[in-house]
Amino acid sequence: MRNCLFMLTVTAALLLAFVPTASADSDRDPTRPYSAPSVTTPGSRTSAFNVSAIFVSKARRIAIVNGQRVTEGDSINGAIVVEINKDALRLNLNGKELTTRLLPAGLRK
Repeated sequence: MRNCLFMLTVTAALLLAFVPTASADSDRDPTRPYSAPSVTTPGSRTSAFNVSAIFVSKARRIAIVNGQRVTEGDSINGAIVVEINKDALRLNLNGKELTTRLLPAGLRK
């Protein structure tokens, strides 16, 4: 009996040793928007324009840049939003045009 109890305890301990523990990522709210860093064209200011979401429909085009909702024609950090596409934002900053892209979902961590 004592041998059987000992074997049961050892087996349970070994099984528990291989059970994966929960990580901080599993506690993340799945409804919370992902704040992905943006990818921009060379020479642009990546820190000034962080595009976290883009919404494009027949009726309207909206982007979330630096936590602010913008539409075409709006100004943010001194740049004018020229065009909003499904995966990119064209901006005019002091006469220079730059494109800020949203990272594809597969590249987000």
